[in-house]
Amino acid sequence: MTLTQPALGVSGKHRIDVLSTIHEADADDWNRVVGLAGGSIFHTWQWLAAFEDAPPGSFEPRHLLAYEDDRLVAVCPTFLVHACPRLSYLTELAQLPLDGPVLLAHSLAALEGGPLAVPGHEDAIVSLVNSLEGTARESGARTWGVANAAAGDPVGLLMRHGYATAHITTSYRCTTNVPSAAEYWNFAEGRLRRKLAKERRVSGRGITVAENVADADTLVRLVHSLLKDRGTPTDVLPEEFLKAMKTRLAPFEHTLTAVDSDQQTVGIFAGWQFGPTLSMWLAGLDTERLSSFVPYRAMAARLVDAAVTRGVASIDLGRSNGPEKRKLGAHPVPLYLALNTSDRGDRAALHAACQRLEQRCQGPDEQLDMSKRCC
Repeated sequence: MTLTQPALGVSGKHRIDVLSTIHEADADDWNRVVGLAGGSIFHTWQWLAAFEDAPPGSFEPRHLLAYEDDRLVAVCPTFLVHACPRLSYLTELAQLPLDGPVLLAHSLAALEGGPLAVPGHEDAIVSLVNSLEGTARESGARTWGVANAAAGDPVGLLMRHGYATAHITTSYRCTTNVPSAAEYWNFAEGRLRRKLAKERRVSGRGITVAENVADADTLVRLVHSLLKDRGTPTDVLPEEFLKAMKTRLAPFEHTLTAVDSDQQTVGIFAGWQFGPTLSMWLAGLDTERLSSFVPYRAMAARLVDAAVTRGVASIDLGRSNGPEKRKLGAHPVPLYLALNTSDRGDRAALHAACQRLEQRCQGPDEQLDMSKRCC
C-alpha cells in the first residue's frame, strides 16, 4: 500500500502536500480545481490514474497539492522520472547528461503541463513552483522542471524563478466558441475555401468519415502503424499505456474514424473532452492501405463543425503538421521544457543545454526535427 507522504509544509500562505499516488486524492475535488482553472484532460485525475496504471517508462508520482486553510486551491501533477524515451531523446539532443532521476511536472506525453489554480488563488501557483525544489531534494533528484509549459505567463513565471527553457514543440489550437460553423469557416477565402469545401465532402477512395469510438486494439494498431511509418519508436506510446488511457478516459472520449469501402477502419482521430476543451491527442493511420492521411481535412472539418454545435470553446489538434492545421484555422501555441537545479554551475550548464536543444528542435513553420521521434 502506497501512503501519502508527509506535507512539505507551508509555502507562502499555502500548505503543500505531496502524494505518492493519485489514488490518495479525491477525484471530484481534484477535477474541480482542474475545471475551474481551465485545465484540459491531461490534468485530470483519470489521465493521471491511467499514467500510473501503465506508464510509458519508469515514473513515480509526486503530485503537489496546495491548500488554503482546508480547501484545495491548486494542483501540480508531478512525477519522479527514472526512464522516459521522450526525455532521453531531448537530453541526447541537448548533450545534457543527467545525474540521476528528474522531477518533472508532469509528462512530455501530454499536450500541456505545469500547475493549475482556481481563479482568485493564482498565488498558489508560485507556492507550487517554489515547492518543486524541496520535493526534488526529498526525492533524490538534482534536477526538476516542467514539461510542455505554454508560451506566455506560464513560461515567464518559470524564467523569473531561474529556469532554463527551450521551445521543444508546438501545439495547434482552434477557437470554436463562435455562433455557427459557417461563421468559423469564414476565415478561409477564395481557392482555399473551395478546396476545403470539396475535401469536407470527401468520399474519394471509398472512405467514409464518422464519429465512432474504435476498440482499443484498433486504436493501438493504427497509432503504432503511423508511428512506425514516421520513424518514431512505439515505446513513446506503448500498447498498455494506450489501453489504460482508453479505459480510464472512456467517459470523456470523442473520436472520429475513417472507414474504407471494405468497412475496415483505416484512420482515427482520438480525442477527449474535459470542460470546454477538446484535446485531439492521438492520430492513427493504416499505412499499408493509405500512403498519406487522405481523409485528414474531412475528419478535421467534421470535428470543428461538431465542436461549434456542441459548445466546445477550443480544440487542441496536437503537435506537428502545422501547415495543414493552419489551413483549418488553428493557431500555434509554443510549448517549452523548463529545467532547474540548485547548483549554480549546473544551472549554467542547463541554460547552455536548453539553448542547444532549442536550436536542434527548430525548423520551418514551427516544425521540429524531433517530430520523427516524438508525436
